[in-house]
Amino acid sequence: MILNHTIEALLDRRSIRAFRSEQISEEELTDILYTAKFAPSAMGLQARHFTVIQNKQLISDIVSSAVRNGATFVQGHTPFYKAPTVIVLSAPQSAKYGREDAAFASMNLMMAAHAYGLGSCYIGSVLDGLRDEAIAARLKLPEDYVPFGCLCVGYPSEHAPAPKERRTDDVSYVR
Repeated sequence: MILNHTIEALLDRRSIRAFRSEQISEEELTDILYTAKFAPSAMGLQARHFTVIQNKQLISDIVSSAVRNGATFVQGHTPFYKAPTVIVLSAPQSAKYGREDAAFASMNLMMAAHAYGLGSCYIGSVLDGLRDEAIAARLKLPEDYVPFGCLCVGYPSEHAPAPKERRTDDVSYVR
């Protein structure tokens, strides 16, 4: 395999599930959000929105709301892994490719966080909590926008796990 800095970063990035309590810097946050704006979007419409949450109570309320709306977590599990920052990715409910636009932006956010030595983890298990009417109102989303996922971001409190073995049966060629 031919390696360069980009390929190495893609192969090295891992989901982090343990964070220090200190908040990430405004410069790091601004930069990683800026990279998300350059993610591909359907027809170049950039129809997505980023809500940054650094309020511990709101983060806790999202988890509580998720549970009230049917989410189940393993005993003792903390969905955001105590990360100090959560970024909610939203798109218009009416957009045909809103989920995809949010997903593309999430990868840019995770890679930019990794470039700064920050950890991140995509969180989908709290989606019902994010879409709860009371929580959605607190997120101050643009009209017709709904959350499609979120990331927790922060300084890792432990080393990233080693990569799992990769499947060898997941590529087909049609020529």
